[in-house]
Amino acid sequence: MDNNQAFIKLALLENIPLIPVISYGAHDTLMVLADCYPLAQQLLNKLGMPWLLDLCPGVFPVYLGIPWGLALGPLPNVPLPVPIHTHVCPPIRFEHYGQAVSNDRDYVNACYRHFCTQMQRELDNLVQRVEQRYIY
Repeated sequence: MDNNQAFIKLALLENIPLIPVISYGAHDTLMVLADCYPLAQQLLNKLGMPWLLDLCPGVFPVYLGIPWGLALGPLPNVPLPVPIHTHVCPPIRFEHYGQAVSNDRDYVNACYRHFCTQMQRELDNLVQRVEQRYIY
């Protein structure tokens, strides 16, 4: 089981449904020109330097944003004022719950795939509704 699936295992163990919340539009709050993470990681490793405070950011973008203008790295920024559409989805309930199924790797994986598929379907529907709203 992947650590990203721990929430599925917990939901199965505690017999609770999952309520996904999805958003569309946040990607427009920042204009990313490129991700230099592999290059930055390679350079730091070559120099024998760790990430600041040993916190690997996972991304190292070159971007346009406020207040830095053209910026490099995971610096804090002020998001551009764009609409972000958020939707609280219907609860996702699984067929089986309990200690036994929460320890069944195949069942947890199947529930995780179902959850991701359902969230993607809801996100696709949200994107379609938002884009239809702005068609002239």
